[in-house]
Amino acid sequence: MNAVNIQQLWSRAWDLFKGNWLLLVGLLVLYVIVNLIFYILIPIIGNLIASILLWPAFVRAGYLVARQGQLSSGEVFGDISLLLKVFVYDLILGLIPEILIRVGYMQDSYPAISILIVAGLITLFILSLFGWAGPYAILSGRAGIFSAIGQSFSLTWRNFSKVFEALLFFMGLAILGLLLCGVGLLVVTPILYVFMPLLYFALTGEEGVSHS
Repeated sequence: MNAVNIQQLWSRAWDLFKGNWLLLVGLLVLYVIVNLIFYILIPIIGNLIASILLWPAFVRAGYLVARQGQLSSGEVFGDISLLLKVFVYDLILGLIPEILIRVGYMQDSYPAISILIVAGLITLFILSLFGWAGPYAILSGRAGIFSAIGQSFSLTWRNFSKVFEALLFFMGLAILGLLLCGVGLLVVTPILYVFMPLLYFALTGEEGVSHS
């Protein structure tokens, strides 16, 4: 495996973000607005619209920026089937944690509530940590929905120290974004979604955008 420098990848993600910030921030704001508006009017439908199309589109936007450096809104929504595959992947990965958390809230006794909710949150963290690379395996055409799970878990296990280092780096940036009245997250979050495919490219050896 080639040496992977997490700080250099974050620096590249920042440079790529600066060249595509309007589209990336716009997609994130659109996702938040749709969720908020429909949460008041028709919560389930609004959340589905955001989850099925807008969030996968945001993921794909970060992937395309990392891969080719520049993109347009037409490219982001250009392949609906890919967006649906990313949505299904996230749905499968989040199914067990969602069940545990919802069942926990339905319990009457306090210990059962806390145990199930904590178990759901821990499961969500583990699956997110090991399943982060799946969408990029799908978007690159290297895997289908189910095989992407195995590829992501294997890639993370073999490079756990680098993935965990990246997570710690992001947590520091997220805390900084929160300290800036939360507005900083409008920058930190898009940078993260450019950084993640950059990390995927670095760990797999797949070709991404060249250094500037």
